[in-house]
Amino acid sequence: MRIYTSLGNYLEDKQCLSHTLKVYGSDRPFLVLENGEQLSRDYAFLMKHQPDTYEIGFPLVQIEEYEVDKSICQQVEITTKNGFQKRFTLQDEVLDETQITNDENTVERLQQELKEQCDRKTAETIRLFISLFDQLFGEHKNKPKSSCVLLKIPDYITKLSEEDARQPLVIALDRRYELRHNLEKITPKLRSQLNRTAEMMSIARIQEMDAYCLRDYVRRPGNNASEKAGSRQQLMGIQRYQNFNTPENRFLKGFCDLLHLDCREYSQNLEAVSLERAINRFRQESSVQSIPRTSVFIGNPNYVLQQNPIYRSFYQAYLDYLKRRTEKERLWGYRQGLLVDVVTILFTAALLNLEGSYVPPLRSINVLETPNYGRYLDNSSNSSQFNLDSGKLSLSVQCILQTCVFNFSLIQHHNPKQADLELNIRQQVISPISQRNRPISVCIWVFWYSPTEQMLHAIQSKSEKINVCIYLYDRNTHNDNSHDTPIDPNLIKRIVILKLPDPIQGSLEESMEFLSHQICQWVGETV
Repeated sequence: MRIYTSLGNYLEDKQCLSHTLKVYGSDRPFLVLENGEQLSRDYAFLMKHQPDTYEIGFPLVQIEEYEVDKSICQQVEITTKNGFQKRFTLQDEVLDETQITNDENTVERLQQELKEQCDRKTAETIRLFISLFDQLFGEHKNKPKSSCVLLKIPDYITKLSEEDARQPLVIALDRRYELRHNLEKITPKLRSQLNRTAEMMSIARIQEMDAYCLRDYVRRPGNNASEKAGSRQQLMGIQRYQNFNTPENRFLKGFCDLLHLDCREYSQNLEAVSLERAINRFRQESSVQSIPRTSVFIGNPNYVLQQNPIYRSFYQAYLDYLKRRTEKERLWGYRQGLLVDVVTILFTAALLNLEGSYVPPLRSINVLETPNYGRYLDNSSNSSQFNLDSGKLSLSVQCILQTCVFNFSLIQHHNPKQADLELNIRQQVISPISQRNRPISVCIWVFWYSPTEQMLHAIQSKSEKINVCIYLYDRNTHNDNSHDTPIDPNLIKRIVILKLPDPIQGSLEESMEFLSHQICQWVGETV
């Protein structure tokens, strides 16, 4: 088993032999098995590229783990079936702020300690990417995969880029389940239970007595109730108290705490502010304050949560909330692979966005319902919608101009040493006055965080083609990664470095148009 601490070291075949190994997920490290080794199980951060080649992703560091180590990392142990073990520390750039917790004090303290490293943008980005592939998959339920017509991809991206489609999760839930309205309706009429307690009370107030009260009554001296009550005229009776500490109310209070945390992060959004105020009014009720706060506020749903219309709406919203969060957690370690598929879709949409572009009307792609190592695009050998060429997925688009036709071929490589994507541009002459120019091959390398200079040097020395590095977010300045040094300006001239527009602050449509502009520049080099 060999460990390469970065994509650059993997391309240059520089194995790390250190016994105290610290690996950064942002550097795109790799693990290579040797001599027929096989992993003993699947790992939530290992993305399989080839039978013996895995890319090491990001660790999902829990808040409890950070509290112990005070570092956004996990101690990892990888075991093969023959018993060989490899231990190292896997570091992430950010701690997921959206982890399911209703302890506001803990969240505030983490925000002060970690500043921008206590991050929710990564989770929101993953959620947006999941929504993109949900759109592409369509309404085909209970199917492992679905076909999406290529010509519809730009429309899906435009639809997903609308403001309503990019709303934070808490706003989306509020709109779908009318949380604020239902909370205002349920606050004055929370369900309660009557607790029966035996205690001393005046004779006039006694309405009920149980066996315990009767035994006490019999033991007292006297011939009638007035004599037995003594000078205070009190006897043991049953007092009923209204108790709001019920399972459904504990759930409602805990879920509102979760929503309140999310609302605070979107103080510029009027809908989030309105929901936060409704939750604050709910918390101020004496009946709500009598309900204890618990970290685990839901078990199996009781009859009220399943049948009462208002309580059921909150429970359904919670299930939706939980589903979105768990989807994000499953893909957290694989988000590098997820980004490669997103960039593939964006390049496809960018090509179709070119004036004069053409693909057969029924040409489609296969989208998986459940991602494989973070990859939604079906790259299996029996995928019929893609042209399978030497184990590579390729997609062709034509662009017809006045005197020539450009053939674009977008290839998704299985071998990480060949780049993540390759865009081939060929000119087909349709006029005698036009001249055929040499084809252009663009190797596209995709990064969640900006690549380091060492990676760029390795990419430049590995491939003589045009190399393009596309990344989504800048590295965190608080990370102690020693490889993160300023990039040599002379190197930038030889490698095209592109930063995608922020999909949360901006939109995926901006990224599509941005890539269309870059493709036009590359086309200009062939003319």
